[in-house]
Amino acid sequence: MPRDVKNALSQVGLKAGEVDIYLALLSNKQGLFVAEIAKTTGIKRSTVNLMLERLREKGFVTYHLDGARRLFSAESPEALLFRFENSLGDLRTLIPLLHATTGHDKKTKIRFFEGREGVETILNDILFTLKITRGSKREYLAISSGENVFETQPDHQKQFVDKRVKAGIPLRWIAPESSLVREMDKRSNVEFRKVKFFNAKKYKFTIEFDIYADKIALMTFGKNPTGVIVENETLADSCRGLFNLLWDSLR
Repeated sequence: MPRDVKNALSQVGLKAGEVDIYLALLSNKQGLFVAEIAKTTGIKRSTVNLMLERLREKGFVTYHLDGARRLFSAESPEALLFRFENSLGDLRTLIPLLHATTGHDKKTKIRFFEGREGVETILNDILFTLKITRGSKREYLAISSGENVFETQPDHQKQFVDKRVKAGIPLRWIAPESSLVREMDKRSNVEFRKVKFFNAKKYKFTIEFDIYADKIALMTFGKNPTGVIVENETLADSCRGLFNLLWDSLR
């Protein structure tokens, strides 16, 4: 492993053991269990657990459940760059080096997220994925209340909406009738957004459901926000078809 890669990752806040774990996961795209990480890196299992939690909090690592066990995966170099682009411009030089260690796996990928940081990671993934997507799938489809995400992310306009508009990413949004969404709809023409409404009293909907490229995302809000991203072309295309069916049925 080139020393420059490890040094650069250390400069973005990772400790030596965290660097080894991240690179081990990056080179095994199918994911690794804790015991496998410990064996691959030579780090004690108890220490691996602590470092994985820190890496997850920093956005470098995600996991999904394989039976009763957690299977850990590394975030892609491009996703890291997008996450830290405002403060870590030098990370761009890492991408060619990191790609040399990256494997390839087309299996369904499921990632779980927790807390406000988890919600932010999902929203950043939406922006990043659509920013590099071309063709008919370069569209953000959402069903959400709108109000809940602003409660969880008071700076949502600046952190997400403005960035989406700057990237020229169009949004079709199915939302419950509310004064907040009606007010936002006044800016739809300049914010590349189309909105259709449903009866909020008749149909209770307090989560967010998003479809973008070959991914779908689900988020819950409140005191303990959680979310999941599922990456699977067939699932995403089918959900896109259901969204269009609902869209066409609304005024």
